[in-house]
Amino acid sequence: MANKKLVYFVSLSSNVPYVLKEAVKNAEQGNEITIFFDLDGARVLDKRYLKIMERTHHIDLAYLMKRAMDLGIVFFGCQMNVLIADGLELVDGAQLAGVATFLETAYQADAVLSY
Repeated sequence: MANKKLVYFVSLSSNVPYVLKEAVKNAEQGNEITIFFDLDGARVLDKRYLKIMERTHHIDLAYLMKRAMDLGIVFFGCQMNVLIADGLELVDGAQLAGVATFLETAYQADAVLSY
């Protein structure tokens, strides 16, 4: 079976732990994975949010993100989220992108999964 190009579109931060675990599993099978974080989902790309999640929910998102990036998973945050009132301290390895980047990536993908 040929490797697939999968795009995950995450708009809810509460879905991120599940998406990261699923994306890691798919990347370990040789699939090419890109994750776009938009709306509430983009909050997880903020270093301050990761610390809050670990403290309040006992979820080590920083570890999951590092594992994902080590497997070559690409993280994009919506560039409009830089308009968040207190700014965004982007996690290392994540990039900001706009709708054109999302559409280009999505058109080349075998599947786009929305969470």
